[in-house]
Amino acid sequence: MLSHKSLIVVAMLLISTALFGFSISDAQFGHAYKAFDARSLAMGSAGVYNNVRLGGIIHNPANITQLKGNAGLYLSGMINRAEDVRMVPLYNSFDVYIDDSVLASNINNYSDFGFAAYGALNFGYFKVGMASYHTPYLSFDGKYREEIRNDRNTDNDGYPEKIAQNDIENKGTLTKNGLALGVNFAYSDYYEASIGVDYALLSADVRQEKGIRWTDWAVEQTGEGVLPEYNRLAKWELSGAQLTLGTALRIGPRYGVGFTYSPKTSLDKTGKETIHRDAYRNTDELDIENDLKGDFDLPAKMRLGFSYFPRNITRTIFNFDVEYEQYSGVDKLFDDVVNFYGGVEHHVIHRMPLRLGFQATNSYLFFPDEQGNTSNDPLKPMVKKIVTPMITGGSGFEITKGLNVDLGFGYGFREYQALDLFPDSYYNDKIYTGSANYTLWPRGYIDLVDRDWGNPDKVKESFITMNVGISYSF
Repeated sequence: MLSHKSLIVVAMLLISTALFGFSISDAQFGHAYKAFDARSLAMGSAGVYNNVRLGGIIHNPANITQLKGNAGLYLSGMINRAEDVRMVPLYNSFDVYIDDSVLASNINNYSDFGFAAYGALNFGYFKVGMASYHTPYLSFDGKYREEIRNDRNTDNDGYPEKIAQNDIENKGTLTKNGLALGVNFAYSDYYEASIGVDYALLSADVRQEKGIRWTDWAVEQTGEGVLPEYNRLAKWELSGAQLTLGTALRIGPRYGVGFTYSPKTSLDKTGKETIHRDAYRNTDELDIENDLKGDFDLPAKMRLGFSYFPRNITRTIFNFDVEYEQYSGVDKLFDDVVNFYGGVEHHVIHRMPLRLGFQATNSYLFFPDEQGNTSNDPLKPMVKKIVTPMITGGSGFEITKGLNVDLGFGYGFREYQALDLFPDSYYNDKIYTGSANYTLWPRGYIDLVDRDWGNPDKVKESFITMNVGISYSF
């Protein structure tokens, strides 16, 4: 029986899974969820061979019949604190680089969860299992706010006036609802082989909005209706199916091996993009509508994992996975990538697990044109590969027989260069007033020119993640 105190602990853990956060840099392809269950996250998201928790079926459908029980339920959620710091290079009057000046700093939080259920039957040497699940697969969420202030100095306790506010708000998650089947043949103790197949339906509703709003102070300086505001709104849907094949082998009491393969998946993308900019001076208002219909491709993936169970007094498990993603099959601009995941679980005093891990994953940023620019002159497409290392750890405890709580923690970080999200020339009020002098820029000697790859933003991001998993098996 669960005590009242245990029920309160479980309820608090479930409530704490209401946050999740990612970067606006992942708006094009989404941010991949690398671990569904907390135990895998704590071990560096390694878990192609997993005979401990039901969450392992997300990595490998063959894991269904590697589990020791005959039925079970699993619930998982995450807390993620994502920080985005963008900086611009600072030069002195002699055009000598001094340092990087922080342009904007954002911390955002969002929510998501996943669950799974399975059942299995034994027929002599054979075991047949089935599982169904719901899990987030890619996140398109992201928020960004940037204040534009003029060049007023800070003498006499003054502060530069805020002339505009830039906002980006992206919402949407590609979810995966799947059914997995597995068959296991056990020749003897510690010698068994499993195969599995996973068929999942994927869907997403994505909304992305980007806008420039002038402040009341700026409007007062130039007059009503002089400064044009800008807004871009894109709404699109994704739908399709993904197939995953897997196998898992237990080779004696010391080794386990798993392998999965997912072919390239093409999802249907439908939606609209609208761009509006107010009229100004002798220029008419701008209204553009684009059809976003097309394919959204997920690269083919192969993942090989090893588990090692050394012979010692306390239970210890080493996991290591290597993943190959064939991005070249999606677009010739991309190169194929290899991701690494590794971790260890060591039981302290025979019961309390201590888990540590590390992972290094690759993702791509795609810059198709001048982001936020209202002109119709696109730049040449640009692709940047970003490596995101993450250090992980965690533990877990048993509430009652068959009911377990696992905790996983991770700290990831990355640094890269990117184009300016909002072009500087948009804040040149001389374009809108027709005056030879600035109205919003009191010192007046700056040159508001759009920055390109010769002078990009520097972006530093960090992710602090907590995953809570509750499992019940019997």
